Formats: sequence, C-alpha cells, structure tokens
Amino acid sequence: MSESVHMDAVDVHPDAHRATEEDEERVLRDLYGEPGADGIYRGEGP
Repeated sequence: MSESVHMDAVDVHPDAHRATEEDEERVLRDLYGEPGADGIYRGEGP
C-alpha cells in the first residue's frame, strides 16, 4: 500500500505549516533561519 492511499487522513488545512505553540516560530527560526515568502522553513539558515 502506498502513502498516497492515506492522503485523505493528512491535515491539509492551508495553515498547517504555521507555528502552533508560542515559541515554536522562534525555535524554527533558530534551527532553520527565516521562512520563505510562503511561510515554509526550508533549512537554509545559519
């Protein structure tokens, strides 16, 4: 069974990539640098 079979169970909300905890955004920035224009952290940080 492929992963694509389970796609209907994945959170597809448009804000799913946004921080949900108060310090999550700070931690992500520390680890991965600034997010792109689309808000996604790509790991191109320091």
